[in-house]
Amino acid sequence: MALEKQEILLDSGTNEVELVDLRLSEQSFGINAAKIREFIPYGSVRIAKVPNRPDGVAGVFLLRGRTIPLVELDIYLGIPPLKDIAQRVIVVTEFNNMVTAFVADEIFRIHRIRWSDFRPLEPLLARDAPEIIGSVSLMGREVLVLDLEHIVGQIFPRTVVNYDEHIFEDKPKLTRRGDAKVVFAEDSAIIRHHLTKILRAVGYTNLQVFENGQLALDALAVLKAKAEGAHTHIRKEVSVVVTDIEMPQLDGLTLCRTVKRDWGLDVPIIMFSSLLNDQMIAKCQKLGADGYVIKPETERLVALMDQYCFSD
Repeated sequence: MALEKQEILLDSGTNEVELVDLRLSEQSFGINAAKIREFIPYGSVRIAKVPNRPDGVAGVFLLRGRTIPLVELDIYLGIPPLKDIAQRVIVVTEFNNMVTAFVADEIFRIHRIRWSDFRPLEPLLARDAPEIIGSVSLMGREVLVLDLEHIVGQIFPRTVVNYDEHIFEDKPKLTRRGDAKVVFAEDSAIIRHHLTKILRAVGYTNLQVFENGQLALDALAVLKAKAEGAHTHIRKEVSVVVTDIEMPQLDGLTLCRTVKRDWGLDVPIIMFSSLLNDQMIAKCQKLGADGYVIKPETERLVALMDQYCFSD
């Protein structure tokens, strides 16, 4: 069945998310509904077993003429699979310019919750479980929220970033980029690591990197107070903000709304997200975002950063 997205679209900058509650064995997991295209019965498709497929990938199947990889989440996560698979559901997702499907034992329901309700994993647990963004309590159950970008990035590494180092060999720009002050917010550890490495390699070495929007907003508040105290323009303290949209504690839309509308700061904000479509772009524009780039188009992101940092 197709996911009725018109019923779950959220207002811009409310710091809320629609979370699909699914089951694997006895554990509940959550997926952002904005990444889901549809649910289909497991038995309704014929799965082709591709040779030398990555661990956790069952194979591929055809859906309306398109070949889609199918990931068995229980196997990937090391959860003992259920013996009865007749009632299993395939969750078809679209993000990072890629359609991927995941197998779940059951779809329970969709919850509308606030990002501030998410709790990050303890650091020791997070180190060994990068597939989990954090957890949230729903109806007396602890739901682990999956980082699908990490999972897909581990299986298909080219979905993480799109990068050609030769494009960024302009020496004058390399020198100027070192003067730019960048605030970067991204909750996915794998994307945060790769993109930070790339930005520093191309000259954007003055980076403040944060794992969620709330930490980034707290840092921006300090920079705002510093600029006000020195009676200087905010651009003396921050040249550009690059932010994901889907993040625990505070999402990128709310971060943008706070900086642009509530604080009235004239600082460029670029949304770097796997969730960009016409509706999401309209939300970004409504909240005052200056640019938007769909993951993993890193080359386009650097070009936009150059545009807003060096508009003279």
